[in-house]
Amino acid sequence: MEKFSDEQIRNSVSDTLTETFDTMLSMQLTPADAAEDAQLDEDRIVGAVNFAGEVVGTLSFQVSRPYSRMLTASMLGMEPDEEIDEETIRDVIGELTNIVTGNLKTEFVDAGLSCIISTPRITTGSDFKVDPLNIAPPLSFLFRYDTNDVFIELVVKEDSGGADAMGPASELSSEEVVAKINSVDVRTTVINSVIDVFFTMLEMEIEHIPEVPASFTEEMRTVGTVSFAGDVDGLFNIQVNDTFGQMMTAAMLGMEPEEVESQEDVYDVIREVSNMIGGNLKSAFVDAGLHCVLSTPSITNGLDFRVEAATGIRAERLLFSFNDHTIIVEAGVKKEAEAEAPEATEVQKPAAAPKQPVDELQNLDFIMDIPMQVTVELGRTRKKINDLLKIQDGSVVALQQLDGEPVDILVNKTLIARGEVVVEKEKYGIRITEIVSRRERLNSLR
Repeated sequence: MEKFSDEQIRNSVSDTLTETFDTMLSMQLTPADAAEDAQLDEDRIVGAVNFAGEVVGTLSFQVSRPYSRMLTASMLGMEPDEEIDEETIRDVIGELTNIVTGNLKTEFVDAGLSCIISTPRITTGSDFKVDPLNIAPPLSFLFRYDTNDVFIELVVKEDSGGADAMGPASELSSEEVVAKINSVDVRTTVINSVIDVFFTMLEMEIEHIPEVPASFTEEMRTVGTVSFAGDVDGLFNIQVNDTFGQMMTAAMLGMEPEEVESQEDVYDVIREVSNMIGGNLKSAFVDAGLHCVLSTPSITNGLDFRVEAATGIRAERLLFSFNDHTIIVEAGVKKEAEAEAPEATEVQKPAAAPKQPVDELQNLDFIMDIPMQVTVELGRTRKKINDLLKIQDGSVVALQQLDGEPVDILVNKTLIARGEVVVEKEKYGIRITEIVSRRERLNSLR
């Protein structure tokens, strides 16, 4: 990246992670050689967040399942052996992933790179690998707490045309956003798009089916995933067995399935299909007047795993068939609170639910009592290394902030208020003169 160096990225990720674990979890991480194999059990959990805009790519956060329970217990002030439900564990791993990604995004924006991030998605299982789009050399980080490892992988690059793709930021109220999201028939849009993309790209006439055929078994399989960000937080997955993935690739490249030798070719085709279908759904949201950006597609391959959104998104499962092959699609966006419903393989159109106020912050309730580091920033400046080397006792460093201007008050490196310096009983303090809304302050901690 040109505007933000790998060293700056490494420092941001390392500082945020160690500070977060120290202040929020009372765990002191120590860096380890990322070239080592992370000490992760086969059963593990991976949180991932996508960047879109002038920065594109993915950050993934990976820990073992036992350690994820320890992290959740520490976050909630519970004992590790207390019962913790799976959704809460996913929320905590998603929140930790979001904190690291959110701070990095803030530094990208400060460097002049306009970007947004997606809602975290969570992959769990005992047999899978995550293959992000090969758009840049990956940056890997390995940290250790006792015998527990935290492994982070980041793949990002600058996209000069990303600002145009993002378009102007939305000025809609939360109520207007919900109304416009509800005006889009996600289910019908996805069904029509899946059928159309398979026909136009692969010359395959697939059909929407109500349930999984009795003959279907999940073998080694590949899932292509794209995320939505902006006014719309959402997720789209398409899953096929590897055998059918080879057939798709052969159809795209004009060859026989047995002639497909490269697994990367299969991944690329599934990425393209997921990108096309996700792009059609994005267009439906944009046509409804919503600000919506689509992430670069990612791939997960394996035998035992599940990919789903961390919080607030209930994806509907849709099924399609081509001859004896089954295609599984999941799509969902965050909108009104919906009642819990058991997962079913049979696709049923959801009944209309009564309108309820949107509470985007309900998933943060469990961290409301966690202490956060508050920082007061008098000002900033930039200097060349040569000028820094000349600093000595008595030197004055001029800041961009002017005399009398309010100082910035930050939590987790995010601006939440401004104030003026006061002295009371020989101690410095800050009198608040400007503050953002409560909702904006809580959202800034995500």
